[in-house]
Amino acid sequence: MSRGRKITKTIEIEVCTLRQSAEEFYRHNRVKGLSKATQQGYREYVENFIKWCGEDTGTDEVTTKKLDKYMQSIEEKGTNKPISIKTNMVHIRRFLNFCASRDYMEKVEVTIPKVEKTIKEPYTEEEMRKLLARPKSKEWVDWRNWAMVNYFFSTGQRLSTVLNIKLEHLDLKNARVKLEWNKDKIQKYMPLSSAIIKVLREYIDLSGLEEQDYLFPECMGKQFTSRGAEDAIAEYNRNRGVKKTSIHLFRHTFAKNYIMNGGNPVKLQKLLSHKTLEMTMKYVNLYASDVSNDLDLFNPLDNFKRANYTPTQRKYVIGA
Repeated sequence: MSRGRKITKTIEIEVCTLRQSAEEFYRHNRVKGLSKATQQGYREYVENFIKWCGEDTGTDEVTTKKLDKYMQSIEEKGTNKPISIKTNMVHIRRFLNFCASRDYMEKVEVTIPKVEKTIKEPYTEEEMRKLLARPKSKEWVDWRNWAMVNYFFSTGQRLSTVLNIKLEHLDLKNARVKLEWNKDKIQKYMPLSSAIIKVLREYIDLSGLEEQDYLFPECMGKQFTSRGAEDAIAEYNRNRGVKKTSIHLFRHTFAKNYIMNGGNPVKLQKLLSHKTLEMTMKYVNLYASDVSNDLDLFNPLDNFKRANYTPTQRKYVIGA
């Protein structure tokens, strides 16, 4: 090669508006088979970003500086928590990476704010005692919500998974349930404890459900929406004197109690349908301080001293 000769590579960028690229992004998510909830999440964050930028804004106009201003505008609203801002920017980054992969724009750096991990306080033993108590009313809704709370606490399963369970998926004889709707897209059988089986039998007998019915339906028998279920359980909790109203919090409470009762983290990983053990170990780390309850019982130093303890005879001199 002759000295001074240079080889240049030209990348052609097909510029389009954010609206055009967003519609293609939504189609891509549908084809990819993302859950409806996940698709809706992306749509919500991307639509807010487009509204801020303007419908006709070209993809080539999106820069790191512009993204930083957008994040600043979210922070200035004062209604978004740090974790919400982070989630917002993570979703926007995936959208822009999609645009870059289609050569609609050059890849830009998206600032993701660092957020300190906070510990979500699970339901206490007293709160769970109130929520798990059998209903005294004759209203079917109360019995359904009671059964739901028992189920969430007993299995730790996600709301989206539970709302897709039908009566035909239950195999109470063999103490298991078939989960067809999971975050990892894998159908699986999960075990059911004897306590929840007893609750489900009573609830099903009272409800008169048929094989094709959803296990926890709306009053008219239709499938519960996530928002509908969350509102129903929130009201149920408040009526029982419990201020916490999160359904997902039952998942955390299940994990904590499982670990505190001596459960195996590897088995917990399977019960929670976590992809990696690392995701499950956060519960072990979060509640590590609680193991101090039996620290003296299992502590190596305490055990050693107990095993090698020899009473020492001390002599006391009166009047010394």
